Amino acid sequence: MKHVFYIMSFLSFFLVFSQASKSDDKLDERQLLINIYGNQNSKKVINYDKSFVSESKIFYESLEKKSSIQLSDKERIRFALKNYIEGSSYNNIKQLECVFTENASLYLTVGGEFKSLTPKEYVAFFKDAEKGKFNGRYGKVLSIEVVKDIATAKVEISIPERKMIYIDLLLLKKSENNWKIISKTATRIDDTEGK
Repeated sequence: MKHVFYIMSFLSFFLVFSQASKSDDKLDERQLLINIYGNQNSKKVINYDKSFVSESKIFYESLEKKSSIQLSDKERIRFALKNYIEGSSYNNIKQLECVFTENASLYLTVGGEFKSLTPKEYVAFFKDAEKGKFNGRYGKVLSIEVVKDIATAKVEISIPERKMIYIDLLLLKKSENNWKIISKTATRIDDTEGK
């Protein structure tokens, strides 16, 4: 009889603990989304330099799909820009590649020449660097403007060690509730350019 009592006590404890754990997971997920995107009622500025890093966008997408929180278009764009900034700052090719449409056009000055690049050619700039290691690129979203299913974003990329500052202008398109970059151009704005 004692054994039955112990078994029942153990099962009761296990069931209560597993239910508490599940509700804690939902709270943690909600808190994580609030930390990433900010509370809708606050004017929180997202610090992209110290944000959540994952191996790939797949984790981010699964986190979004599980959540009962509905994200606005601007929040989804911030999410895409966060992946763009982190992917290029931490040499994560998959994370960086997933923010572009396959046929995106990137217009950049490379080696003093104005060139049109594909996303694959652009992310190749990061392929030889150690994945996950910070490469000195800091990114900050300066502005986002949304018009229905298209948007523009202005991002500042700074590389203090090399005394470089760039402004990236990005054109994004909404498709299947996700925002992707369809075009990018950039210019260097620091004082040392041309010296």
